[in-house]
Amino acid sequence: MQEPPVIPAEIEAMLWAEREQRALEWVDPYAVDADALELAAVEVFLTPTPAPATEADLLHREHLVGQWEHALTQVARWEAVKQRVLADSLDYALADGTQGATPDLRVRSMAAELAWAAGMSDRTLAGQMADAAELRDRFGSTFDVFAAGRVSRAQVMVIVDEGRHIDETAARAEYESMILDLAAEPTTPGRLRAAAKAVAEQLMPTTLTDRHRTARENRRVEVRDLDDGMGQLTLTGPAALTHGIHDRLTQMARTVQAAQLEQPGDADEPRTMDQVRADILCDLALTGHPTAEDADRHGGDGLGAIRGIVQITVPALTLIGQHSRTPATLAGKCPIDADTARKIAGAATLWHRVLTDPATGHVVAVDRRFPTGAQRRHLQARDEHCRAPGCRMPVWRCDIDHTIDHAHGGKTTRCNLAHLCRRHHMLKHHTAWHVEQRDDGILTWTSPTGRTYTDRPPPTLRFIPDPQHAGASPSP
Repeated sequence: MQEPPVIPAEIEAMLWAEREQRALEWVDPYAVDADALELAAVEVFLTPTPAPATEADLLHREHLVGQWEHALTQVARWEAVKQRVLADSLDYALADGTQGATPDLRVRSMAAELAWAAGMSDRTLAGQMADAAELRDRFGSTFDVFAAGRVSRAQVMVIVDEGRHIDETAARAEYESMILDLAAEPTTPGRLRAAAKAVAEQLMPTTLTDRHRTARENRRVEVRDLDDGMGQLTLTGPAALTHGIHDRLTQMARTVQAAQLEQPGDADEPRTMDQVRADILCDLALTGHPTAEDADRHGGDGLGAIRGIVQITVPALTLIGQHSRTPATLAGKCPIDADTARKIAGAATLWHRVLTDPATGHVVAVDRRFPTGAQRRHLQARDEHCRAPGCRMPVWRCDIDHTIDHAHGGKTTRCNLAHLCRRHHMLKHHTAWHVEQRDDGILTWTSPTGRTYTDRPPPTLRFIPDPQHAGASPSP
């Protein structure tokens, strides 16, 4: 690995000498004459003037600023080293024909090797490898300036994000030149993005209409877990539609708020505009209520309409409404509040009872009224998500994999079965990765280079083990 360049010691000494000289020559820019002091006498008594900084104070301040600038430069250089390693790793994976796998699987294998060594998601790492190769191959001037420590990673991301749609090499080089000149002066990523967007738009070979037609193909809805039992739903779609949806929700929310003002006694506390908009959207999406009146009458929860495949672990005391510090859990995702769990459980047509060890929370057994598919239910309760390190794909979107292939004599028992998403299922079977499973469901993944990564089944109940119950018999 090529070491990042460092500033020679003699150059550093010369720079510090210049800074010290400038500090010694410092003159107070706020010095005033005697007349001004006499006119400001009252203010002097009311607001004491702080003592002027000494030369030693100013030298120390200048030293700290210099250290800060030096640290930023070194961080940028090492960030560039990381990007080069990622880009080179992608090159290696695409060129490596020793594993006999497709290029896509070779990239997945290399991404898993790098990601699991750093405790990251291999999907995230694969994306970073592609981004690094794009930076190196399509934005060479930006990468060179980055490697020299003259721009930050945040600025580099702005330059690449706004310029990646410029396909013509000459136009992209002109774009880089103009934006790097702006980035050479201290500027925030936000201001740099505004300038980069304007420059890129002028150099685009296609019209906005043509690009919008392509961009529409990326429309999607995403969900992200937040703290305190909350989640964030994001819609990416045409601006006209997204603004139209927001405007429609606003109109309906105003109708609801007007009704609240006319009948203030119906609600304990009036809802804000944002809260009403969120409630209406939930009702429209989950129940199909077409009017603001229906949304207001039903309170915006929409929980009665949930009929999806949802695995929720609810402690018995929480389920019956008694006080319990152990939250209900949406399997593989996040804790949810007790009221929500009870509403969903009340509408469920099928329940599974999961018996767990009170000391460790590990699943011991699963039963249900109809004793069919017991192994599948046990694995769903035990795994919650794909069992590749770092993967959170829920079990209902995964395959049940024989750790030891069934064709090679592997038994269909719970200690030889685990959920793997299609991506990691193919990685296991079609690359040089190897997986072993212990009786307690712990999987050990061994990479082509011999490194090992361990994935443990997540405890169904998230709690602090009680030593008084250690060794106690399993309880539901």
